[in-house]
Amino acid sequence: MVEESFGYAGNGEQKREGSDQRGRPWVRFVARFIDYNLFAIVVALVLLVVAPRLLIIPEFFLGMLIIFIWVFVEAGLLSTWGTTPGKWLLKTTVRDGAGNKPAFSRAFTRGASVWLRGMGMGLPIISLITLAVAHKKLLRDGITVWDREGGFVVSHQKIGVVRTAVALLFMAAIILALIYNRLAR
Repeated sequence: MVEESFGYAGNGEQKREGSDQRGRPWVRFVARFIDYNLFAIVVALVLLVVAPRLLIIPEFFLGMLIIFIWVFVEAGLLSTWGTTPGKWLLKTTVRDGAGNKPAFSRAFTRGASVWLRGMGMGLPIISLITLAVAHKKLLRDGITVWDREGGFVVSHQKIGVVRTAVALLFMAAIILALIYNRLAR
């Protein structure tokens, strides 16, 4: 089997001594949280300079738009780097079944599936349901539906204390900024 020659378990997650073979859903969630929020910050900064009037779009729609546009950005990053900023920080990579970085078209298909089946297109209530279902399936099967269908292999390395602290501090900063923004209104 090709996957075994690359040290991968048959469930699409990298096989390693002492690793969590359940797919590490929280690592994946935090990586995606970091990716979405970093991208949102970049988009906001660009809009501030280029078209500040667009920042008055309701947050609900802007959030949905950012999650949708991220599908294209993520596909570009996965096809060129094999990871994204959040995945890089948390030492997670996405490869095809042969161990190579996925082609843009395959990475795009994966991202579109995550957007629809994992993130529920960013729709608040729908996304809670799709995230819960995806979490349950990842814990049960050790692989997400989009990774299984696309033949992707997601590998996780030991993260370490510094990277964990940076990820948690970034999440805390974003959450505090959101709370402050709500209270300041």
